[in-house]
Amino acid sequence: MTGPTAPAATWFARAYHEIKRDRHLLLYGNIDDLVLWNDTFQPMTAALPAFLCYVGFAAVARYDLVDGLKYADDGSQGFVESRLGAPAADPAVPVAQPETRRGAQLAESERELLARIGSAGRPVVIRALDMLHASRRLLDQRDRACAMVIDQADLIFGKAGEGEDQYQANLACLRKMITSGEHAPDVDGQPLRNVVVLLATRLSTLPDWVHCNNPHVAVIEIPHPSTTERADFLRGVLGGFHGGAELSPEEVGRLAGTLANLTDGMSILDIQALRATSRLAEIAPTKPRKLVLRHRFGLRDDPWEQLDMAKVVRAEEILSRRVIGQDTAVRTVADVLVNARIGVDFVADPDGSSTQPKGVFFFVGPTGVGKTELAKAIAELVFDDETALRRFDMSEFSQEHASERLTGAPPGFVGYENGGVLTNWMLERPFSVVLFDEIEKANPKIFDKFLQIIDDGRLTDGLGRTAHFSQAVVIFTSNLGASDLAPLMSGYPADAPPPYPVVQEHFRGAVAEYLAQSLGRPELLGRLGSGIVAFDILRADMIAKIVGKFLGQLGASAAARGYELIFDRRAIDKAVTDAVTGNGSALGARQIRSPLLEEWVRRPLNRWLIEHAPPPGSRLWVHRGKGSPPFVVDEFPAEDT
Repeated sequence: MTGPTAPAATWFARAYHEIKRDRHLLLYGNIDDLVLWNDTFQPMTAALPAFLCYVGFAAVARYDLVDGLKYADDGSQGFVESRLGAPAADPAVPVAQPETRRGAQLAESERELLARIGSAGRPVVIRALDMLHASRRLLDQRDRACAMVIDQADLIFGKAGEGEDQYQANLACLRKMITSGEHAPDVDGQPLRNVVVLLATRLSTLPDWVHCNNPHVAVIEIPHPSTTERADFLRGVLGGFHGGAELSPEEVGRLAGTLANLTDGMSILDIQALRATSRLAEIAPTKPRKLVLRHRFGLRDDPWEQLDMAKVVRAEEILSRRVIGQDTAVRTVADVLVNARIGVDFVADPDGSSTQPKGVFFFVGPTGVGKTELAKAIAELVFDDETALRRFDMSEFSQEHASERLTGAPPGFVGYENGGVLTNWMLERPFSVVLFDEIEKANPKIFDKFLQIIDDGRLTDGLGRTAHFSQAVVIFTSNLGASDLAPLMSGYPADAPPPYPVVQEHFRGAVAEYLAQSLGRPELLGRLGSGIVAFDILRADMIAKIVGKFLGQLGASAAARGYELIFDRRAIDKAVTDAVTGNGSALGARQIRSPLLEEWVRRPLNRWLIEHAPPPGSRLWVHRGKGSPPFVVDEFPAEDT
């Protein structure tokens, strides 16, 4: 035999050849899904026994912890039960010698099994250890080629079963089984080795000796269905979608291909559920993107689709109100938001899968110039909610194991059941802005996660859940190059700092050197491309605008309490500018609000108000004084009459 005549999943071919090489099988991964066998999608419980019968096994049995032994057909059942009914003296089942406590436990277990077999009219195998001893008999006989499928192997032999009384006995019996196995005639009379097939969801839960460099065991991953398999399945079920009965054969073929691209990473069972989503939401497959988004993210409104076009057109103006003096950064972000809203892109297939984030940025520049503020402004503009921003301080992820915090610990480790902080957030808030702050402080291993986010737009956590970033904006921030800014500044007069193109080249060069040389990840540099946005240094005109912003907030707050504030703007602007530029702008714009305006204006103002209790409607003058703090508050002089 060379293979089935009808289409089947590709992993069956490898399993076929490994069995012919006399190896037992360990199948893991997407084992709970429907699999393609003989041109139909079937549960693994049906497809795998059918495959083993096709290979040539004359008797096929399957075991799980709930149902015990099941059989591929009546012939298999008759043969297996006849072997289980063998007399107790059968040398194929040697009774363990009670030389040790463990040996005594094994001997007692086997004696109990044989007693049950001798007293029962029809053998019934429920306990795992019963099944293992029965399997040894089948593997060691030479009358008929047999295959034993053990489902839920991770529960029987994995870490979850360590507390069970028979756990060590189960492992000992499994080791015996996979190192043995006689040859027996197959359905055509040709010799075929008796095999055991283990099914598990994850390899990591099983003992290493089962799957690591074990010459007796072939480890085969059961992948999620391919694009071709998804398209084949969709062609058969599209008629059951909302409005699907009205589709022509040509439309069915075209839409099946489109949905197959959009459902990358989904199982066949997920796609079955997609049909239910289509009916419940009354979304026809003729709107494939809308249907898949509804299925993945539920009854959430898509803020990208609802983003007002007029708002997008004015994005640069809106963002500039919060981030002052960073015209290039604001313009770059606004352009990306326009691209995300309109959707025209470099794609071979306009209906293809769009899994990458809506925007990926690398904000780099001095501290306190608006990098985080721009991220908040994006969240407010797109999602009408500044809390849609989630900030991750990468200084907290500097240790080698820190990447596990993002996606969750592997199965069996402490905290595994909690998932990861990043994947949990994205599962809860897929429409959001994700900010990775001070990225240069992260452990280098975390950059593998970042590359996966940028390329694939998804991460899978330790619980097996997939978080999608396709509706998010991802932002990295960094101060790379800021510590080397002083030598650059020293080459220019104090009143004429370097122009923005020089500053931009400096910071972009610092990022390129870090990613390509220090980190050794040039591919990440290539992925970011035009998303690397250099923020300008603070300049005198920028400082004055920021001062005006904060003074405007103070004025509005005072007006709400019945007072009119009049500021000596020239004096305040000069004092703040001198203070900020005097230290080389090391603290950025943060120092403008606190401590400068906090100590010079806000505190004296509130102190004066509580001491003088002016009546509502009073006009107050904040101006230069002679002491400390440098600004004082007085009632505004009355106008000459």
